[in-house]
Amino acid sequence: MIINTFQLFSSANPAGRTGKVFQFPLGRIIIACLFLSPVFLLNKVFRSVVTLSAPADIRFYFAYAEAIIFFFVFLAAYGLYAKFIEKRKAFEISSKLSWKEFGKGFFISFVLVGAVVAHLAIIGSYRIADWNPDKKVVIDLFIKFMIGALLEEIIFRLIIFRLTEELLGTWIALIIQAVLFGFAHMANDNSTLFTSFSVIIVGGIIYTGAFMYTRRIWLALGLHAGWNYFQSGIFGMPNSGTTYKGLIFSDIQGKEWITGGSWGIEASYIAILAVLIAGVYFIIKAKNANQIVLPVWIRKRLLL
Repeated sequence: MIINTFQLFSSANPAGRTGKVFQFPLGRIIIACLFLSPVFLLNKVFRSVVTLSAPADIRFYFAYAEAIIFFFVFLAAYGLYAKFIEKRKAFEISSKLSWKEFGKGFFISFVLVGAVVAHLAIIGSYRIADWNPDKKVVIDLFIKFMIGALLEEIIFRLIIFRLTEELLGTWIALIIQAVLFGFAHMANDNSTLFTSFSVIIVGGIIYTGAFMYTRRIWLALGLHAGWNYFQSGIFGMPNSGTTYKGLIFSDIQGKEWITGGSWGIEASYIAILAVLIAGVYFIIKAKNANQIVLPVWIRKRLLL
């Protein structure tokens, strides 16, 4: 089931000037972030008071519980925003087909990352140096990357892209969101101007293309969480400049334009090309499904 993009437009129809200002798409970006802010604060408090205060030998259980609880709390906060500010049901986070779409995205990321790693292994740039004795890391990093991906998908796809698209149309919103997503990673370790441009393509195109196609968060979330998880949690490579101890301790050798160097395969021309192809595929699917939105001034002109 594909949701029509106009179902995600605000249904509020304020009469006063103040209400119209609040309903302006760029104003709603700020309001949506304000709805999420208390949850961020509550999460920090929960972590410091409950999770980090738990006995060390069972602390990971509290960390798992924290992740599960706040996964749904963040979604609930966004749902409340859609209900009270946009006066509509948040179809984009509907649980219908959620597991199917998430699983599809997760599998596609496994194929993409696996193909890049296989290519690096064939040319001698990647080998397994050792296996992590702590197998619990497979679950730990899955949860970490899942929560991180959820927050980024809510902020960049459901808020920035969706609301910018309502005003400026799909193509302008796609560019704006992708650029913001790429340069938001400039604060990461080992970042450069090139790595930001690589994230624009690797993240800003494929995840948004997946959201454009389904108009739900789940396919994009599966792609996003899967990409980070398989890259670092399984194959032991850096993820956006940060090194994690994944299931595999890898030995990566070769030129940075091939391996991505200390940034990870997101800066590898091989991965950039593979993900760009997948992203364009989703965008074409979205276009064929009539999921492209015209800028508001063109929509108004067509109604005259």
